Amino acid sequence: MMLLMLLAQDDGPQTAEVPNAMGAHTWFIIIAIGAFLAWSISYSLQLHREALARKKGREDLVQRREEILDQIAELEEQKEAGKVADRKYKQDLKDLKFRLSKVIDKMGPPRSG
Repeated sequence: MMLLMLLAQDDGPQTAEVPNAMGAHTWFIIIAIGAFLAWSISYSLQLHREALARKKGREDLVQRREEILDQIAELEEQKEAGKVADRKYKQDLKDLKFRLSKVIDKMGPPRSG
């Protein structure tokens, strides 16, 4: 018996294979962080697209406002030159002012700073 014990000790220590108890937890954390990063990138891109759309929309509104103001100025010049009847002038001016007010309403309040 003593001989068997000596032979068993002669092989040296044996390492035991133990499964990683945190393996599933580690993969869950990796997947969760990856999903969060993908969502945050997607959200950031969406905000950027919306900001560009707002900027383009505002630029279009500013351009329309300028066009209407130019039309009002042209109508004033035509009235002063006597090229347009008074009744037509009043009707066109009323229409242009109405369109201008709609554009200004869409533009919203002016930004300060």
